[in-house]
Amino acid sequence: MSFREILERCNHTELYQMCVDQGIPVSAALTQEQLIECYLGEMDVPPNERHDVDTWRIGIMGFLLDHWEVVKAQLECPAKSGDPKACFGCTDAMVLSCVLDNEPNEELIQLKRRREPWIQRR
Repeated sequence: MSFREILERCNHTELYQMCVDQGIPVSAALTQEQLIECYLGEMDVPPNERHDVDTWRIGIMGFLLDHWEVVKAQLECPAKSGDPKACFGCTDAMVLSCVLDNEPNEELIQLKRRREPWIQRR
């Protein structure tokens, strides 16, 4: 059985989460086949299909990396790794909660938001 055949047995939610866990900024609106293709690197994620919360993920990590020496000891989440893709492993609710919990820095986070991530996939 090929890896693709194994992926084809996964449901939509599992495929979506696998992509998110790998830092692939997909939208849940993609089909199962499109998610498989994105996961395997056979298809680039269409810019208009990127999830809007991903811009917040990018903004949070951009802000954290800019202020790394000050914030690294305070972090208790995957961002503690310093990996620019760390927030892609968090649920959308966690990302939004992070922004709300850091309201005083929201403007600085906003400055780092981008539709196109600066990170490279695999």
